[in-house]
Amino acid sequence: MDGKLEEKLLIARVVDAVALCEKQNCIKAVGFLTPAEREIVRKNIPRALVKTAFFGGYPDAERTIFAALPDYLEEEDLGDLLSVVEISGRDIGSLRHPDFLGSLLGLGIKREKIGDIVVLDDKCLVFVAENIGGYITENLTKIGRCGANVRIVPASQAEIPPRRVEVSGHTVSALRLDSIVAAATKTSRSVAAEYISAGRVFVNWTEIQNVSLKMKLGDVFSVRGYGRFRLLEEVRETKKGRLGIQIEKLL
Repeated sequence: MDGKLEEKLLIARVVDAVALCEKQNCIKAVGFLTPAEREIVRKNIPRALVKTAFFGGYPDAERTIFAALPDYLEEEDLGDLLSVVEISGRDIGSLRHPDFLGSLLGLGIKREKIGDIVVLDDKCLVFVAENIGGYITENLTKIGRCGANVRIVPASQAEIPPRRVEVSGHTVSALRLDSIVAAATKTSRSVAAEYISAGRVFVNWTEIQNVSLKMKLGDVFSVRGYGRFRLLEEVRETKKGRLGIQIEKLL
């Protein structure tokens, strides 16, 4: 399907969810959304008489549900929108994200029904739409060749360790995209500009080819071949008039 058409259909679903929430005075949801889809929705949420939120089951979730909810409810009330499936078993620790995703899709589950898949040392936690949690526990018996013990756990027991990060300090002439990318990748601005022009750079999950784009504190950006970064909310001016910044790399 054409990307622009997909975007229009997504926005239409969000508009419908907000309208139904206002009319029926109950929670209406769309998703799970990818980070890129979340940014599209964030920019196009219609003005509403109800609250809107993105919810993925834990604070740093990448794939999230969009929810429209009545004013008398809080984000804490969105927990019923999803289930947390715990997968354990012998040799589970040797498996990776694609192994779990492939087995779930093999059950005929649509990708949008599956949120984050968090692979830990001895188990895997999968955030899924509430109405398919039971189906997964009844039908998922193996991940690849590994036997799987599957159960639904309360979200309160789904302890997600914080993501490992590496923070580094840099000085730049301005908060331009090419300057920030050069600092993060330890290359020159000319090389960074080539990466940007080649479509290798994404800011807040959107491909950007404007080398002079002004970055904002807190922006997340990625460079293919180098990983994902965040421009931390700390900027100071040096004695030579340059800007001292900190960049966080997600490991």
